[in-house]
Amino acid sequence: MSSAEVKSLDLDIEGMTCTACSRRVEKSLNKVAGVSAYVDFASEKAHLTLSAAVDRADLVKAVEDAGYAVGAERNELKSTLVRLWVGAVIALPVALISMVHDWMPPNWNLIAAIATLPIVIWVAWPFHSAAFKNLRHRATTMDTLVSLGVIIAYGYSLIELVMGGHEAYFEVAAVVPTVVLLGRWLELRTRRSATDSVRALLSAIPDTAVVRRGDQQLTVATNQVLVGDLVIVASGQKVPVDGTVVEGHSQIDNSLITGESVPTEAAVGMTVAAGSLNLGASLVIKTTAASANSRIAQIADLVREATAHKAKISSLTDKISAVFVPAVISISILTFAAWWLIGGDAQAGLRAGIAVLVIACPCALGIAVPMSLAVATSVGARRGIVIRNPDALSLLSKVKSVLLDKTGTLTTGQLRVAKTIPLAGFDEPRAIALAAAIERNSVHPIAKAIAALDSSLSAEGVIETAGTGVSGKVDGIAVEVSRRDASTFSNPDALVAAIAQAGPRSLAITSIDNQAVLLIALEDDLRQEALGTISKLKELGIEPILLSGDVEARVASVAKELGIETYFAGVAPEQKLDVVSEIKTKATGGLIAMVGDGLNDVAALAGADVGLAMGSGTHAAQSAAAITLVDDDPLSIPFALSLGRRTWSNIKQNLGWAFGYNVILIPVAALGLLNPMLAGTAMAFSSISVVLNALRLNRR
Repeated sequence: MSSAEVKSLDLDIEGMTCTACSRRVEKSLNKVAGVSAYVDFASEKAHLTLSAAVDRADLVKAVEDAGYAVGAERNELKSTLVRLWVGAVIALPVALISMVHDWMPPNWNLIAAIATLPIVIWVAWPFHSAAFKNLRHRATTMDTLVSLGVIIAYGYSLIELVMGGHEAYFEVAAVVPTVVLLGRWLELRTRRSATDSVRALLSAIPDTAVVRRGDQQLTVATNQVLVGDLVIVASGQKVPVDGTVVEGHSQIDNSLITGESVPTEAAVGMTVAAGSLNLGASLVIKTTAASANSRIAQIADLVREATAHKAKISSLTDKISAVFVPAVISISILTFAAWWLIGGDAQAGLRAGIAVLVIACPCALGIAVPMSLAVATSVGARRGIVIRNPDALSLLSKVKSVLLDKTGTLTTGQLRVAKTIPLAGFDEPRAIALAAAIERNSVHPIAKAIAALDSSLSAEGVIETAGTGVSGKVDGIAVEVSRRDASTFSNPDALVAAIAQAGPRSLAITSIDNQAVLLIALEDDLRQEALGTISKLKELGIEPILLSGDVEARVASVAKELGIETYFAGVAPEQKLDVVSEIKTKATGGLIAMVGDGLNDVAALAGADVGLAMGSGTHAAQSAAAITLVDDDPLSIPFALSLGRRTWSNIKQNLGWAFGYNVILIPVAALGLLNPMLAGTAMAFSSISVVLNALRLNRR
């Protein structure tokens, strides 16, 4: 397929198992004339910029030359899970029986050899396949180490079985690929974050739209709406496209897009965004941008861009294996050669060489990282912290600044009446009862908060005027609750003074015969845990930064109340990613975390080094974030950061344990002082040490 007209192109890459794979594919693609490639291992995509006409066949060939494939729908997650279950069902009993001699039936080694064979061949196949691909390119990774360990352990044990020996290590061949596959499955499960978050973002746009063309009203697919089309949005429906209001007057709930709980007015000449909800009367909007170019689609593009270019941490074990595997193989060969050529004992040399390979078996190394991640994930789950991307734990350990969305994260996001100010000498309780009776007939968020104040009176003849307020009669008195300008009432001076007294809050005015009798100020409360959250973040040496689309005065007030020195107010969804990027640029020696809950936070969550989403937030926010705080408790934020630090420290300790045994015992094995059976015992003890150390994470 010719790509002459295409300036950019994404390809799904199959078969990558580590960051070394992505670098290999990237290098191969960049050899194609006119192609500039960036291969993202996390999303398994190649992002291509084409400066000339390029045939797709050439791109496919470049990927295949690197040892991988171009695909569409991938089944790796499902197939890996199936392999993991098969491996676990076989490996667990084999390992338990092999460790307890009293449980061993007659001919146990033969039974173990047969039971373990499916693991060696099928369950471990991804490691064998990747090891072969890496070998073709003269490279070694963790896959090489796992494949080598499985083959050596099974092969040596099979020889022992045939020769009538008893030094078999079939349990090693069963456990190693299964445990490492657990880590691989956790990794694969997180690679759909970008796709999931973009899909959730775009799902906020309705599939169809009602369009007025000439004298006809047509229901068409949203992606078929043209710029300039007149779109009718009924009450309670979502706006399908970006546009300008040309007919009608209503209130728009932009919380999905801006994250702010207070609805905004939609009158003739004002702009509305796709994905927002019409709370009042029907509107007719003139389309200014097709669905693919809508504001919410642009946010989705920002998410793709942020995820595609976000720095990924290379696997520690891949880096280590690149040096460790060739070194171990070389030592094993040299050991055999030295015993044979110098000592003249080829059989002793073979046993010593095999002992070197067995003692270097990657079981402890293979489980060092996934075991810590598995325990930490369990600890987080018990605290209501779902860790979707285990790599985020290592990133959390390096976080020095946390950006916190205000509404829904540090505040409840639910409007509450904060203050009432009586006017014109009117009785305050009476005025509140009148206002509540009128507002009880509206579904507006402000109306719901006011209606909750009193239930003693009832209204009749209630009329809701979009963009103005609600009016009706209570006990024969004509009452209105509105958000009209102060100058339109008969007592403007007193009302202006009351508004100044109310401070930076959302306001509603109760009036009788056009005279303001009660000013109602509303706000969303700070969560009870917000102050403690900020305090704990500071104790961890982490700077809290407040980020919000709300007005300057309200954001400044919240920041002051919580003791936050740095804040950003009036930030649009598209600008939040810019703020994140700006702070990341200025940051020295630390990473940036972002905490949010709405569609407006999605790009920032994806663009930060690590994103944390509140459990009550949107699916898009949770998809873009590596971590979800299910119980909505802000105190889970410092807990997650602390858990990340402890986990990263635990991983380094585990790697120390794993290599400590190798460093000490490889020379011993090479000297012939450690037979393969003792080497296997030492290797097992090394693995037990790693497991016990990882379990320490369960302690507070």
